[in-house]
Amino acid sequence: MLAALLVLVSSSVATAGEIKRVLVVYPTSDGQPGILRFQESLRLGLMNGPTARFEIFNEYLDSARFPDERYQNHLADFLRTKYLGREPDVIITALAPSLDFVLKYRDNLFPGIPVVFGALDKHEAEARNLGKGVLGVPMTVDLEPTLDLALRLHPDARRAVVVSGKSRTDAYWTEEARRAFHRYETKLDFIYLTGLPLNDLLREVANLPDRTFVYYLHVFEDGLGNAYIPADVVRRVSAAANAPVYGHYSTYLGGGIVGGCFVRFETEGANAADIALRVLAGQEPEKIRLSETTKNPTVVDWSQMNRWGIGEERLPRDIIILNRPPSFWDLYKWQVIGATSVCVAEGLLMAVLLLERANRRRAKKGLLEGQLELRRLTGRLLLAQETERRRIALELHDDLNQRLALLAVDLDLLGQNPPTSGALLGERMHELSGRVKQLSSEVHELSHQLHPTKVEQLGLVVAVRGLCGELSHSHDLNIDFTAEQVASTISADTALCLYRITQEALRNVIRHSGARHARVELRGSPNAISLLISDDGCGFDTESADGKGGLGLVSMRERLRLVGGDITILSRTPGGVQIDVRIPIDTSTINRREDASHGQPTGVS
Repeated sequence: MLAALLVLVSSSVATAGEIKRVLVVYPTSDGQPGILRFQESLRLGLMNGPTARFEIFNEYLDSARFPDERYQNHLADFLRTKYLGREPDVIITALAPSLDFVLKYRDNLFPGIPVVFGALDKHEAEARNLGKGVLGVPMTVDLEPTLDLALRLHPDARRAVVVSGKSRTDAYWTEEARRAFHRYETKLDFIYLTGLPLNDLLREVANLPDRTFVYYLHVFEDGLGNAYIPADVVRRVSAAANAPVYGHYSTYLGGGIVGGCFVRFETEGANAADIALRVLAGQEPEKIRLSETTKNPTVVDWSQMNRWGIGEERLPRDIIILNRPPSFWDLYKWQVIGATSVCVAEGLLMAVLLLERANRRRAKKGLLEGQLELRRLTGRLLLAQETERRRIALELHDDLNQRLALLAVDLDLLGQNPPTSGALLGERMHELSGRVKQLSSEVHELSHQLHPTKVEQLGLVVAVRGLCGELSHSHDLNIDFTAEQVASTISADTALCLYRITQEALRNVIRHSGARHARVELRGSPNAISLLISDDGCGFDTESADGKGGLGLVSMRERLRLVGGDITILSRTPGGVQIDVRIPIDTSTINRREDASHGQPTGVS
């Protein structure tokens, strides 16, 4: 019994320390990004597997430059001699040329050794007689999703230029593209720039007609027989082209393409590692259950969308957006909340002080004088609030913009030195994307509330049209907007007054009226500008509303008094509300000069 126990323990120790040999065959060693990503992901997957020790051997066939059979026979003889007595436990192949070589010489080189293929398209897998002990998860290289994305982002496109080289791989995928794109030929004219010398290709894509986009397959070899890395060529094509470029490999991202439905070599390497680990653990290859294909994500580059003027509203909902300018809510949330709280506190304190001052004057001078004083002080409060909002908006912009630039640098560094694990990188990017989307929305709303910069930068008409569009989009309310003969030279005070009144009136419609439709009209004349806002809601009692002292109506009237305007409110219960505002242009100018002469602020932009 003691002897049997010693034998069992010795066997267990030997098993625990057993070294597993993994032979990985690549078609080339010229540093192609796809192969490097496959290799890194494969190694990481093997190292994160069970506790068994691995010895990984990499072999590079260089089949693109030496495709003749004589070379391959010599290479097979060399590998047979090299691994004599050190046969691998599993063979992993990357891309179709590697698998073809192993299938051709497997019986002479490594008979019976399981073969795991990776980075092999499903059509390529179906076209081969794999035989016993050969397995893997095919990748999906469907060209149509990328073409569909380009058509969605360029609905007026009339032609697509397909770019490819002249190598065997280039030629194969060019024919696949012709078959895949055949059903699109009723929508688009297809131009195939294949097998050209690189300089000729760059010259062609630099002079494309309007309403054209480029679909870049790959260029492994140009028309002069020069070998290239496809990811390097796509950078040169994108830089030279006068039309947007699309592609379907993740290695092209950052090289100037707008986007595509990407094949990710990191995923293919991880799949191959997972299957190899199961084979090394003792599972029979024929009994291993595999998924049919891997799903490819659709990704766009925000910087390239901006370059070609592509609006985000055209994007599908499930798309991944990279390189979008980051927002600052998570980093500066408490600063924003603090600044807003200070503003609110200052406003409340000023309101209390002003009301107290008004009460004292009303007690000394009588009720008519008290109302005039309150109106004057309320107007000053509104001007002070606008000035404070502008100051905060500028401080947030000037201070935080510099720090956002640092954040962009950090993100660039993350892109240049990503985590070695594809899963960790994907998780990190997904987290950053969610945070940026939430922050961008909240910061936009906060800045818009603090100060409507659109009025300054774009003018009253564009700002009001944008406000109507935003409220119509975010609420169940159809808002029609029209503008006629509105001068671009109206004062900042007048423009801000009309914008704020429109903002307050539409908010009241949304909150209280139950209306389904509203209308906003701006009309200009040589001496005045008018604003008409109407809705089909339930209406309200104007006398009762005035008696309750609602701040909305009070603020409208006080703003108008500062610029010499007047307001008329007609309401039918039910039947809706109509607000008619008129501001004399000359009067507003006179009022600003009178304010300046009394030392008061003459305008808040």
